[in-house]
Amino acid sequence: MDAGVAAVVGAAIGGGLAGLAAFGTSWLSVRTTRLQLKAQESEAARQRRFESLTERRGPRSQAYAEFVAAGQDLIDALYGQEEEFHQQFEGLWENIRKRRSTVAIAGPDAVVMEAGQFADEVRSFRNDLMHSRTRRHPFNEKHRFERRLDSFTKAARTALEDEGHPPAGPTSEEAPQA
Repeated sequence: MDAGVAAVVGAAIGGGLAGLAAFGTSWLSVRTTRLQLKAQESEAARQRRFESLTERRGPRSQAYAEFVAAGQDLIDALYGQEEEFHQQFEGLWENIRKRRSTVAIAGPDAVVMEAGQFADEVRSFRNDLMHSRTRRHPFNEKHRFERRLDSFTKAARTALEDEGHPPAGPTSEEAPQA
């Protein structure tokens, strides 16, 4: 009978250990599956963002280029005769305003803000001209516009170089939490 009890106890212990091992294996499998699923969801979201940015890149690039061209036309006009500049200015201002609205739709916010700052600088200059607050040749004001247009160009280039990486979150070296 002792041998029988020992066999039963041995079988119970063996079965318990086998069950515990099966439970541990199952738990690790579930955890691994969750980590894989989370990584796949993250990659799918990154891919959707990248595809969305790629689709918008062409129209954004065109809107940005047209805005820069309108700003550069204004700066180039400053190099001409003062009388010619005053005749051209309203048309140049109107072109910048129209291009700004296209940039506002194309986004993103950082580029829209820079376009707004450039347009605000031109509007301020326009107000100065209209109220005769500027007595110097308009050429002397070109630095106001060049700095703002350069800032816009840098923001636009950054937006076009975005490859769809999420703004924050785990890096590729970090493992997602289960």
